[in-house]
Amino acid sequence: MIDDICNRARHGGRQAIAAPRGCGKSELVKGLLVYLVLAEWVRFPLAVAATDTLARRLFRDFRNKLSTNALLLRDFPEVCGPIKELDGAPQRAARQHIDGVLTEIVWTSRDYVRLPTVAGSPFGGVKMCYFGLDAAFRGINIDGDRPDFVIVDDPETKESANSEPQIEGRGDTLDKDIAGLAGQTANLAIALLTTVQNAFCLSFQLTDRKIKPAWNGHRFGMVIKWPERMDLWDEYISIRHANQTAGDEHGVGAIAYYLANKGDMDAGVEMLSDHFVEVEVDGSSTVYSAIQQAFNKIADTSLSAYKSEYQNDPEPEEQAEVSSLTPGRVAGQLSRLTRGVITDDLAFSFVGIDIGKYKSHWVKIRMTRDAVLWITDYGVVETYGLTKFSSERATELAITSSLIEFADTDVFKDSTPTLTLVDSGDFTESIYEFCQQAGSPFFSSKGWSSDRFHQKKNTDEYKPFLEAYAHSTIDSKRREIWLYHVNTEYWKKWGQERFLVDAFLDDTRLPGSVALFEPPHGDKKYHLAFSRHIVSESEQLIPIVKKLNKRVWIVHDKANNHWLDAYALACAAAGCSGLRIVNSIVQPQPAKPNPPQRKPVLNQHGQPFLATER
Repeated sequence: MIDDICNRARHGGRQAIAAPRGCGKSELVKGLLVYLVLAEWVRFPLAVAATDTLARRLFRDFRNKLSTNALLLRDFPEVCGPIKELDGAPQRAARQHIDGVLTEIVWTSRDYVRLPTVAGSPFGGVKMCYFGLDAAFRGINIDGDRPDFVIVDDPETKESANSEPQIEGRGDTLDKDIAGLAGQTANLAIALLTTVQNAFCLSFQLTDRKIKPAWNGHRFGMVIKWPERMDLWDEYISIRHANQTAGDEHGVGAIAYYLANKGDMDAGVEMLSDHFVEVEVDGSSTVYSAIQQAFNKIADTSLSAYKSEYQNDPEPEEQAEVSSLTPGRVAGQLSRLTRGVITDDLAFSFVGIDIGKYKSHWVKIRMTRDAVLWITDYGVVETYGLTKFSSERATELAITSSLIEFADTDVFKDSTPTLTLVDSGDFTESIYEFCQQAGSPFFSSKGWSSDRFHQKKNTDEYKPFLEAYAHSTIDSKRREIWLYHVNTEYWKKWGQERFLVDAFLDDTRLPGSVALFEPPHGDKKYHLAFSRHIVSESEQLIPIVKKLNKRVWIVHDKANNHWLDAYALACAAAGCSGLRIVNSIVQPQPAKPNPPQRKPVLNQHGQPFLATER
């Protein structure tokens, strides 16, 4: 751990290390803060901890070591001498001088210290301050200097490690606020020491190279290799429990069993450290090895607790469901076809449009009945002529006008979509008017979260589909319209899952997969913005303390999720049109009677909007 942290201090970059509880991480951080400064590797360290109180302890320890440690005074008199000469009165710092030259030492501030300037010393002006992750972060710039090294000691409390908002908030502070301290051109050194409390906390994420690769995570557990004869240890635990039930808290019978079978029970064991705490009772030792000490803890708590506290390896059943979908995965899922081109004549076309005041994002997909998807095109519709002072009426008219112009483009002329769903959430009247003027296949839609979406039964007023339904209603001009209500979280997740299915097996497109058109001129960064939108939200399974697991929908980037919304509407349109994922690897099932035919949804002209629904 020391080697890794020193390497980061010298060369920059991020390093996250999860070490077992009780192995001295905080003491290591305190020692390294002094060491790295006096080794002349850093000039402005920032100490960070889970709370302001804990971070202040690191700050005070740094001060105390420099002011009271006799060995440091002997080796670094140019640093510790002026501090010692303050004689416990830090208010003298402002007037302290050597031969008439002020040392400019700062030792009175509650927020930071500055080491004395002494002729010939390289440490003049070196600073140190601290920050707690439970407080609002403030950019740190003292006398024009910014931190060049950040060391984080356990970024989480027990409470914050079980709180999704706090996990996300602390992660943003580390990734955005603290990582951005040095500006865009500098490679700020950040080292983090922690213990994983559960399998969805911030520490788990930072030390998992698949989730946060930039942090170069390492996890260390006390047991590197478990014993070959776990059955003997199961017996050891049983004997220890029986002894404790009979009133022997140290489990003398279990100790005797271990000593009688020590060779077999230690076989295959490899520990991070062979150190253990010797405990004597009536002159006899009760602990004879590090692995016995480990199993005593397991017996007295549980294997699950031990794996979390000392192995940094929480049990899988506690682990949050974290989607493995990344922007790179999305951008790399390519169809080998150019923009707008599709080779399957049996594919149906669908469009989703997410409406914004100045820009509306749209996605066009094509899908076959065996659930092969292509994203053949996507883009943005600009709304011209608006300013922040534009009235609501002017905004509605401008959006309607821009959409009518868009409806006359090749996106709809080359292959008329079977169904186009247009988000009417924020600009309802504008979208209603557009759909009335444009006619089929344009229909207004309204999105609902999963907990608020309620499916309707098939009536003259409601037409149910897969996680969606159409509602016959009346707009403000007393015109009948069909409004589609969509479970957006379901369709966002459904659309994201298509990217997790490989697009090809050799040269064959796979059912259930989606693929993007080939980027123009082979530009590998072309789909990057789109792909970031697609992964801007995700569903996660969060274990709640003393409650059942809770499935929640997390928004990671609210400002850049518009193509995801549009893509979800296009997928919902396909679902409303009767297209489904087909699983070809199934056991034959007994024939079932055909369900009754559903009445088609009619457009404003009284005609079915989708002749190919059945």
